Amino acid sequence: MLARIQSSRVGVVLKKLDSWVTWGVVGFVIGLALGVNDLSVWLVAIGLGLFIAYLALHGPAKRKTEGSLFAAGGVFIMAWMAGFIARGLLSL
Repeated sequence: MLARIQSSRVGVVLKKLDSWVTWGVVGFVIGLALGVNDLSVWLVAIGLGLFIAYLALHGPAKRKTEGSLFAAGGVFIMAWMAGFIARGLLSL
């Protein structure tokens, strides 16, 4: 099934999601745009749920890609925190 997904347009999107940079940019934008409020927390919770589903879609971890795949979740949270810290500093 994964081979069929990788050959489609969805596979192109999944390739971009393989980068921790993509997850970091999304987290930073959420934090910068919304700060820390209910909507922001819900978006981050949904993002983490999607991250778990994304990992399940990849199947068992492979030695070559497992580090960058698992790093994306931590980068997402850290970038969100950096985003709302930047928002707080810019509003001073």
